[in-house]
Amino acid sequence: MNAGSMSNGEKPLLQVEGVRKHFAFTKGILLARTLGHVKAVDGVSFEIRAGETLGLVGESGCGKTTTSRMILNLEEPTEGRILLEGEPIHGLRGAELAAYRAKVQAVFQDPWSSLNPRMKAGRIIAEALIVNGWNDRAKIDERVHELLRQVGLRPEQSQQYPHEFSGGQRQRVALAAALASRPKLIVLDEPVSALDVSIRAQMMNLLKDIQAQDKVAYLLVAHDLATVRHMADNTVVMYLGKIVERAPTIALFDDVRHPYTRALFSAVLVAWPGRQEDEVELKGEVPSPLDPPSGCRFHTRCPYAMARCSAEEPVLRDVTPGHAVACHLFDGS
Repeated sequence: MNAGSMSNGEKPLLQVEGVRKHFAFTKGILLARTLGHVKAVDGVSFEIRAGETLGLVGESGCGKTTTSRMILNLEEPTEGRILLEGEPIHGLRGAELAAYRAKVQAVFQDPWSSLNPRMKAGRIIAEALIVNGWNDRAKIDERVHELLRQVGLRPEQSQQYPHEFSGGQRQRVALAAALASRPKLIVLDEPVSALDVSIRAQMMNLLKDIQAQDKVAYLLVAHDLATVRHMADNTVVMYLGKIVERAPTIALFDDVRHPYTRALFSAVLVAWPGRQEDEVELKGEVPSPLDPPSGCRFHTRCPYAMARCSAEEPVLRDVTPGHAVACHLFDGS
C-alpha cells in the first residue's frame, strides 16, 4: 500500500515517504569509532490531511518519538523525505524555517516542563506571535485573550504564572501557545496522559472542538488506546522502527489483524461492547534496534511465528481496502 491509500481524494497536508533515521553507535571520545547504527525508524510512510488526526501507537522504543521529532524538524532523516503542503521540510533555513515552525507546533505530555516558570501565561502565549512578527501590543493582547477563551480559560488568567494553574489548565495554556501562530499541524505527544482521569475527556473534547473550528491536523503520539480511539481518524501501529499495521481507526479497533497489535489491545484490558479477542501474551523483551532480528522484527516474540518469518521480511499491504498489515499470516502466499 502506498502512503496515500487511506486517501479520500484530498491532497495531503503532510507526507512521510520512506523515512529512516539511524543513529551511529560509537565508542571512545577523542578517537571515537562507530560500532553500528541504532535503527530507530526504518522505512516509514504515511499521510495526514487537513483537519485529520493520525494516531501513532506502539511500545516505548518503537520509533514514535523519533518520527515526531523529524516531523517537527528537530532531526534530519537518514533517508526518505517529509513534505508539508508538497514541499520538503528539511534543509530549510532562515525565514523559510521560521515559517515552517509557525505551521507545525507541538503540545507535550508534561506542560510543566514546556512552560517557562518565570513567564506569565500571557507572555508565554505572546512569544509565538512576537517571533512571527507581531509588534502591536494591543493586537497581541487581543489575540492572547482570544486564545485563552478558545481553550476554556479566562482572559485575566494571562497574568498568572504556570505554578498558579492546575495540571489541566497548564495543558490548556500550552495548547493556546501552540495555536497562537495558527498552525496547520500540531504534534500531540501524550497530551492527556499526565492529566487526572476526570479531566482527560474535557481536554480531548476541547482538542476535537478546536480541530473542527480551525481545521488543524493532529499527529497524536500515544500509548493510551482509549485516547486514540476517541480522537484519531486513522491509526498507525509501530514496532521496532517499522509500521506493522495501518488503518482507519474504527476499522482497526473492530478488526485487529497483526499479532503485535492484538497483544497491545489485550495488554491494556480495555473492553469494547460486542468485541471478543483472544488474549495474546508476548514472550521476551523488545529486541535492540542496534541489532534487530532478521526477517520480521516481531518474530522473536510472536506466538504465530513460522519458519519464513525469521528469514523473510513481510511487506505492508492491504488486507481489506485501506487496512494494511505487515505479516506473513495475511500476505496470501
